Amino acid sequence: MRVLFYVFPFVIFALSQAQLISVHVIFRHGARAPVLNVTSEEAKSYFYRGLGQLTDQGIEQAKLIGKVLKDRYVNTFVDARMLPTQLLFRSSPVERCLMTIQTVGNTMFVNSTPPVQTVAKPDDFLLVPKLDCAFQIDEWTNFFNLTENDKKQAKKNPWFISEKALRRATAASQTLQQRSDENLPALILEKDAGLAVPSWFNEEAYKESLTVFYKALAVMSSVGEYKSSKGIRVKTGLLLDKILNDIQEKVRCHEKNQKGHISCDRHKLQVFSTHDLLILPFLDALGIREAALGEDLPPKFLSAIIIETMLLDDIPFVKVFYRGDPRDITLRDMTGLVRNCPPNQALCPVNLFTSCCGEFITADPRRECYEEKADQQLHNWTMTTVSWILIGISAFLLIILIIMSYLAVRYKNRSVVTIKKVCLEN
Repeated sequence: MRVLFYVFPFVIFALSQAQLISVHVIFRHGARAPVLNVTSEEAKSYFYRGLGQLTDQGIEQAKLIGKVLKDRYVNTFVDARMLPTQLLFRSSPVERCLMTIQTVGNTMFVNSTPPVQTVAKPDDFLLVPKLDCAFQIDEWTNFFNLTENDKKQAKKNPWFISEKALRRATAASQTLQQRSDENLPALILEKDAGLAVPSWFNEEAYKESLTVFYKALAVMSSVGEYKSSKGIRVKTGLLLDKILNDIQEKVRCHEKNQKGHISCDRHKLQVFSTHDLLILPFLDALGIREAALGEDLPPKFLSAIIIETMLLDDIPFVKVFYRGDPRDITLRDMTGLVRNCPPNQALCPVNLFTSCCGEFITADPRRECYEEKADQQLHNWTMTTVSWILIGISAFLLIILIIMSYLAVRYKNRSVVTIKKVCLEN
C-alpha cells in the first residue's frame, strides 16, 4: 500500500505533463425502438419514431456523452470554434447512428455542427458489420448443423441464424425455458424504457434475457462461444487497421515536427458511431470484452471505447478507456488489460499497442467477404452435361460460320474474275 501511495501521485503528475496528439472515440448509438415489433400499444406509442429509430431517451444519452467529450477535449485539445480539419466524425448510414453522432457533435460545439461523413450501407465496411460472407455459412453450419434448407434461409436472411442462437440459449435457461416464443429483445427495451411488461418478466427474467440476447448477438459478431478470428476481422478489422495506422502516422508526424514547422492537427479527434455488432468484436480484438462488459453480456447503448495517444518526454504512449453505461460521466481505464500491453500499467507503449491485434486486422474486408466466394466458386466449378451440350452447339455453329464465310469470300472472288474476263472479251 505504501508503494502505491508514492506511485499513484507520480502517475498523475506524469499524465498531467503528457502531450495529447490523437483521440479515437467509438460508440454504439443511443437507445432505440425494437427493430422487428413491439409487444403493446403503450410501447407503440412510446416508440413513436418507428421501429429501429432513436428514442427521446437515446437523444438525451447522446447529449450526455457529448458533454463528457466536450469537457475532456474541447478547448484543451481541439478548438472550441469547431475547425473541420481537426475533426473526423464518421457514422454508419443507419439513421439511429447518424442521429446519435449529430447530437453528440451539436453538444460538443455549441455554435456549429461538425460535418458527419458516411457511405451507403452495402459499401460501408468500416462501421457496418457484414453478415452475408460466404465463409460464415460454413461456420454457422458447424455451430448449428444446418440443413440445406437452413443454409438457403441463412443466405436470404442472416438473422435466421441469430434466431437459432436465441432459441438455443432460451432452451438452456432455467428461467426462460418455456418462453422461446416471446419477443425477448423487445421486452428488454420496453422494460429499460420504464414501460409495462408481463408479470413473468421480472428482474430475474430480465437479467437472464440479457444473457440470452447476448448469445444471439455473439453468433452474428463472431465472439464468445461462436468466436471466429476471420469473422471478427471482416466485421471490425478495417476500423482497427485505420485507427492503428492513424496512431502511427500521428507519431511519425510529431517526430518530424520537433521544431514546429508543420501541423499535425488534421483529424486529431476522430469520432465513430456504430452498432453493437461492431463494438463486441472490437472489444474482443483488443482482448478486453469480458473485462469491459462482464461475462456473456451485450454492450449497452452509447457504450464507448476511447483511445488516447500522447507523448511523454517525446515517447509515444496509448491509453484505452471504456464507458459502459449511458449514464456514466466517468471513464474506466482499461489500458493494462489490452492485448499486448504491459499488465496493470497506466500507459501502453505505442509500438506494443499497434502490434496488439494482427490476426484481426484487414485492409480489404470486401475481398475477404465476397471475392473469395467468387474465387472459390470459380475453382469449384465443374462441367455438367448441359454445359458440354452448349459448348458442342457453340463449336458446331462456329464451324458453320467459318465455312459460310469461306464460301462467301470464294464466290465473291470468282465473280470478280468472271466480270474481268467478260470485260476483256468485249
